[in-house]
Amino acid sequence: MLESPRPRILPLLYGCFDTVIGEVPSFKTLPLDQLVEVFSAPDEKSRDVFVGGIVDRATGTLALVRGNFERLIVPLSMFHPSGRRSPDFRSFELDDYGQTLRFGGYEATAEVVLWETDADYRRRAKAKERAHAKGFGPSLRRLRKQRGLSQSDFPKVARKTISRLEKGEVEKPHGTTLNRIAKALGVAPEEIESY
Repeated sequence: MLESPRPRILPLLYGCFDTVIGEVPSFKTLPLDQLVEVFSAPDEKSRDVFVGGIVDRATGTLALVRGNFERLIVPLSMFHPSGRRSPDFRSFELDDYGQTLRFGGYEATAEVVLWETDADYRRRAKAKERAHAKGFGPSLRRLRKQRGLSQSDFPKVARKTISRLEKGEVEKPHGTTLNRIAKALGVAPEEIESY
């Protein structure tokens, strides 16, 4: 539903349609032009983005609807403060054709949510990444995105350094720089390349 229906019509909607989403006013959807594009996309693309969702702060959950109408419930606790930004669960919206979840000034990507919650998505993403990128830089990029970090979220390591590492412009760092990167990612330095 693009607008929530009158409560007394809900039984009729449930009887007529296999899937009904957006039944309550607090349910948020993508802007209409983005919805149209997501619903026009092939299933293999639309299943990996979100078209709507609702935050329930009382239960600490976020109910999301994927572009193929599958539902996914995730705990709000998976959205950790990043750098100077913390999620404001009172202000939820979707953007970027279902690829971005926004909680106030805090943003998370659909791929991070799916990576953490959907084993099939992880399998497909790993296969795709292995086919396209190997080495320290691509592993760093995958792990950084999985953790929801920006290239600026590495204390005492310049954003430009992270960018150059991810692009393969410089080789794997050593010593202090490697340890700072690993600490920000929450893994041992030798584990980075396993992602």
